[in-house]
Amino acid sequence: MNILSILNKMFLASVLMVSTSCDDLEGDNSDYNFSEEQTKLDPARLPDSYRIATYNTHRCSPENFVVNYDNTAKVISLIDADVIALQEIDKNTNRNSKDQMQELADRTGMYPIFLPCVTYTQGQYGIGMLCKNKPLKVLTRDLPGKEKRGMLLAEFDDFIVIGTHLCVSSADNRAWSYDMITQFIKDNYGDYKKPIYLCGDLNDSSLPKEATEHWQTISSSSVTFPGSSKRIDYVLQYKDNNSSYEVLRTFVPAFDEIRLIEVSDHFPVIVDLSKK
Repeated sequence: MNILSILNKMFLASVLMVSTSCDDLEGDNSDYNFSEEQTKLDPARLPDSYRIATYNTHRCSPENFVVNYDNTAKVISLIDADVIALQEIDKNTNRNSKDQMQELADRTGMYPIFLPCVTYTQGQYGIGMLCKNKPLKVLTRDLPGKEKRGMLLAEFDDFIVIGTHLCVSSADNRAWSYDMITQFIKDNYGDYKKPIYLCGDLNDSSLPKEATEHWQTISSSSVTFPGSSKRIDYVLQYKDNNSSYEVLRTFVPAFDEIRLIEVSDHFPVIVDLSKK
């Protein structure tokens, strides 16, 4: 092999290494500006639309765990959703002595729903929703997890929203959860034609067949977990009842008024749908 061939091979190998390192952003990517992945769209509501959103609040604190209800509430108010599913919420624990759902409801003027999933230091920890209008009905169900999980369903005049936060440590538990949620819908809403949306931190960058067989992803493909290159927060739509819906747009927002990376370790996800 001559020296030119050797140099060519070395050059190709170096290009391949650079390409791989740029495409694979797993691990510690603290030097990567994930905020640039966020959509620079005007986040204002569109006419004749309703808005569904999901947001893992990280217990109303960024990574330093300094709770700031005003900042979390500000983000929720800027999102301006009809219904927003929230994850990682404390209620009267020793790390957060207040009722976090109520604190956020008081600051946003929205109707709160809280589903405690685990008991934590004499208090509770779980998921919730904030709604512009009080739901017609609220239903809950336990889901599997090494840390107990749950689903929270709220029915409204024109649609149904399910919030959840699936098991982080077991793909089997996540797959089982989709089966349980789908069966719950069939048992309780089998003849309903309202659109049904499943929102939350699903802890998967690629959804399993147990999800995709019955649910359609309708939310942005942008990164939602800034500590990695992953999208793990979703809004899904139930396929099996053939409901009528139209997605106008979906995005991970960026706001001039506040830096999201300083509020939680997740980004919120927004889906705007047509009322017509």
